[in-house]
Amino acid sequence: MRVVHQFAPPMSGLIKTIPGVTSAEHMPEDRRWDLPVDADVLFVLFSEADFAQAATLPRPPGWPGSVKLVQVATAGLDSYPQWLFEAPRIASASGTTARPISEYTLSVMLNHVKRLGDWTFKPGDSWPPRDKIIAQPLGTLEGRTLGLLGLGQIAQATARLALAFGMKVIATRASSAPSPIPEVEIVGLEALAARSDHLLLAAPIGPDTRALVGAEFLGRMKSEAHIINVARGAIIDEDALRAEFEKGRLWASLDVTEPEPLPDGHWLFGHPRAKVTPHISWSSPETSRRIFERLAENIRRLQAGEPLLGAVKG
Repeated sequence: MRVVHQFAPPMSGLIKTIPGVTSAEHMPEDRRWDLPVDADVLFVLFSEADFAQAATLPRPPGWPGSVKLVQVATAGLDSYPQWLFEAPRIASASGTTARPISEYTLSVMLNHVKRLGDWTFKPGDSWPPRDKIIAQPLGTLEGRTLGLLGLGQIAQATARLALAFGMKVIATRASSAPSPIPEVEIVGLEALAARSDHLLLAAPIGPDTRALVGAEFLGRMKSEAHIINVARGAIIDEDALRAEFEKGRLWASLDVTEPEPLPDGHWLFGHPRAKVTPHISWSSPETSRRIFERLAENIRRLQAGEPLLGAVKG
């Protein structure tokens, strides 16, 4: 089985260790989307430049040819050229980064409520009087409500951590299926907006979710509500969010933005009500291993005629 990948050249050696793989080849950066149509498996990963160019990348002649499987190395699929999905089988890496993203979410929620930066000693600071500490207590997650927009593996992993902190968890999902976690209450969009103290955006981007968190949604939220976005920046109507900030309402921790990366001088940089990180919530020492294991398992399943993990098509 011939595998072609878009990762660094050393990945070829790892891929060759997978049973059934006879060859593994690296696609050079300057022609990374000139994908061969005679490979059995393609292991692909978008680059930063692909965000803007995905719609214009040319289809390889004869695509998809004899390609049997395209394994995508991310959970999101919106940054890839549409012709890629003409392959007979497509699998994503959904779920492989659920744990680090859930930990990121808990980290930014704790950072938001604990305000440790306000209490960190700096040169010249004196020990604060006890009455000041009593009058300005640190916040807590206990008893607060976490809202989940989407209830996939990232949201489920976050819900389990939040429940361990004593939070109430509510969610809105596109599916009519019951909650996979009994303690998570399924609610409508209006209730999600109105009841959430912290709101995690973890839904895929699409026609139904683009700018879903707009003026009407944001206007229903509690004044001190905190929005965490780990999905796609375009789920939030940026102008509507800015308008709420200007009213002294809402807070946001944004790991994704629209566009991405933000241009120099963008209004979100340094805004007192927003914290922006450079799309790092997926990062952990285990991420690369888990994504490689997804490829290896799906190659095994392909050869055995079994359903793929993270199947998108086929």
